[in-house]
Amino acid sequence: MADMEEGDGASEQQSHLVNPILHVLVVGFHHKKGCQVEYSFPPLVPGSKDETECPPGWKYLPTLALPDGSHNYDDDTVYFHLPSLTHPRKTVYGISCFRQIPVEKLKQRTPDMTRGTVQKSVCVLSDVPLFGHIQVKMELITHAYFDEGDFSKVSLLQDTYHHLNSCLSQIDDLQSAPQLFVGLSTRDLILQFRHKALILFKLLLLERKVVFYRSPVQPLCSTILSLLSLHPGMIERGLTESACVRPSRPLSPIPHFADSPDKEFAERTVANEDVSSERVSVTQDVSSTDSGVGNSIAENNEQPENLGQTEATDENKWLDISAKDELEYNQTPAVSAPSSLTTSTVGLVGMEPLPRDWSSNDLASRQQNNLTAIAQINADECGTPLQIFSKGYLCLPYLSLPYMDLLFDVNVRGYIVGATNVLFKQKRQLMDVLVEVETASLETQDPVLRRQLHLTTEDLRFADFLVRHVAEERHDVFLDGVGWEGGDEWIRAQFRVYLLCLLRTSLLQESCREIDQFNNAFVTAWKGTSNYQAWLGSDHNGILELNPGHPFAGQLSAADIKLRVSHTMQNTEGGRKVTQAVASTTKVVGGAINQAKGALTNWWSNLTANQVTGTGLDDAEFASEEAENTSISGEQRQNSVHSSAE
Repeated sequence: MADMEEGDGASEQQSHLVNPILHVLVVGFHHKKGCQVEYSFPPLVPGSKDETECPPGWKYLPTLALPDGSHNYDDDTVYFHLPSLTHPRKTVYGISCFRQIPVEKLKQRTPDMTRGTVQKSVCVLSDVPLFGHIQVKMELITHAYFDEGDFSKVSLLQDTYHHLNSCLSQIDDLQSAPQLFVGLSTRDLILQFRHKALILFKLLLLERKVVFYRSPVQPLCSTILSLLSLHPGMIERGLTESACVRPSRPLSPIPHFADSPDKEFAERTVANEDVSSERVSVTQDVSSTDSGVGNSIAENNEQPENLGQTEATDENKWLDISAKDELEYNQTPAVSAPSSLTTSTVGLVGMEPLPRDWSSNDLASRQQNNLTAIAQINADECGTPLQIFSKGYLCLPYLSLPYMDLLFDVNVRGYIVGATNVLFKQKRQLMDVLVEVETASLETQDPVLRRQLHLTTEDLRFADFLVRHVAEERHDVFLDGVGWEGGDEWIRAQFRVYLLCLLRTSLLQESCREIDQFNNAFVTAWKGTSNYQAWLGSDHNGILELNPGHPFAGQLSAADIKLRVSHTMQNTEGGRKVTQAVASTTKVVGGAINQAKGALTNWWSNLTANQVTGTGLDDAEFASEEAENTSISGEQRQNSVHSSAE
């Protein structure tokens, strides 16, 4: 019996390799019925003669293929994930190309075309996450289908199904093909989010509830998938269960596998409760170590049941993750120690930490040498990809409004979700973090999470190194992103080095300074997640070939102070207020300029004291208030000067 099941599984896998494209379908918008499947090849329900029938497990598939707000654009593309109808632990990947044209351009009209425009999507369902590769082909097919002017001519769609399967079956290894990264621009991600790209990278490891918001939908989906591609092996092999969950109650858009129960899925509720309790204990531990703000954190988390009322009456608590990280991070920064002391803190025998006497001049070159050494290590032997999207943690690059109920299910531990409907933003109880893609802002109400995602000095060096190499102009390549240094693959290689060093350093004792280089609060919280525990239980012996420590570890220099000041002035509330104060008061004669300089000096003194000695928040916040008052008084002086002149 077991042999037969293994044989069936092998034959099923072989058939999927031969035909990775499952369906090609057309989804249209009906003025009375809404979004609906108008044609599918092969039929979505096997053996059915009705080409428009949609299986119960994919009841809301049309709302994914024809996204919210699509009527505002002439054409767009959406990527989405669906749970498999045949296997409880497999994901189906959807690529849908939308187009909208005036009715006058059609040669053949139908009675249901009662509006001035026609909206339809040509959608492909695949076993392999070849998002960009398929999208390039389907965009041409969609335009040809619309240019035909007669939607009843579906022979083009049938030819597309056979052609795509023929082309993809010729690729030797679809699971690791370079075509998987077509259209996933990590350069655009870095240029859009800059240093916050590293915050997003680390946020993904914490398995929190994250909602990405933007319209139109293609840059939204591309941002999420580009972020996933920074994690080694994630796009290739880490999304298998990204849409799979066994709900605690029957939900129509989720397939039901009662005939073939999965023991792991049946026990998922208990496992999720255990993980949740671990996260609570880790959060409490982190909170207790931060004596300066421990009481305020407890007060903010006392009444989760009133979260809906809180968001309506106290929305200012939703702050940008970078807005107050300098003020709330009371941990003393890691200061370079003598080499003998650093070596004695290593938790594993025979492994030496990274050298700690790097100067700012040769830090980049040393890092490149370190990158070359780490590049020779097989990431698969280090336990990657991390099993982030498993056991009820979901990744849905786009989610339509009818699927919102799924996010409230108790068996859903967390998710990375993309949304274009503003109603998702209004449901703040849905998320731990809201990511506004267009403005590159990350907002959260959790002060503990803001502390965990604080970027250390070493993190800022790494982020600045990436931004400088990506943003600088290059004239030695013909197309953006095709060169190695600063290109997409180069960026992925840098994050691969960062993750491997983070994994290696996490094996050290908790008191080691090397852990502080990655933010001790973050590492502590990460160790309580499901993906880290799964990594510990996997074969990761290759990671021991690495030296522990941050790839950008080194002594504090004037360049680091300049970098921290620049980061603070651009991304914290106090810094922005001081900048506004200086900008407004420089136009005023007399003592206004001196007062602005005094406010800046006072603010900087409080900030440096806060970082070096770990003082409370009151002094730093008082400096920000004083800067804000200076800005107001400067504007008043400016108005009085103008009045006197008149």
